[in-house]
Amino acid sequence: MDFFEALWNDLKSIGGEEIALGDQPITTLNLIVWSLFIVFVIGIGVTIYNKFVLGAVVRGLIEREAFTEEGAVTASEIGCANIFVRFALRDSGSMRRIVCMVGDTEAEKKKAPFDTARFYIPDEQVHRAEIIYGKAGANAISVLLSVLAFLIVVFISFTVIPDLIQMLTNFIASITPQSNIL
Repeated sequence: MDFFEALWNDLKSIGGEEIALGDQPITTLNLIVWSLFIVFVIGIGVTIYNKFVLGAVVRGLIEREAFTEEGAVTASEIGCANIFVRFALRDSGSMRRIVCMVGDTEAEKKKAPFDTARFYIPDEQVHRAEIIYGKAGANAISVLLSVLAFLIVVFISFTVIPDLIQMLTNFIASITPQSNIL
């Protein structure tokens, strides 16, 4: 059966049929593998976003030594003035725990437009920022190698495991009291 045809049949079966492990083990295996693959792709997307989008902001601030309000820079000065950075640096964004905006203190909550807002990383957050968004960790080659490794696992799952399941099923079916196998 063609790989994509098997995938299409698996996706169609999700809609109406009840899937139980044991009744249709190969179809269930396909669904599990594809579910893991989707989660894997989402995880890679989040990793790429954190590493290359948010990491670029942090690395830019560290390179410009923006550690105080006086040394703060705008997102456009570090080359990161895009919609993703704007979203990450909103008031309720998780990145704002590390990256601060000038005038963003409890005493004075000044709202500046994103284009003119100046950002910095406080001294006490620099180490944390380097750990979370720094150069260490995933790069493009490791992401590609991870995808390749997972595709190999998927290929093995669709070619070898169904044969092993069939062999095990045949073996169990051949065990009878008369066969003296056990």
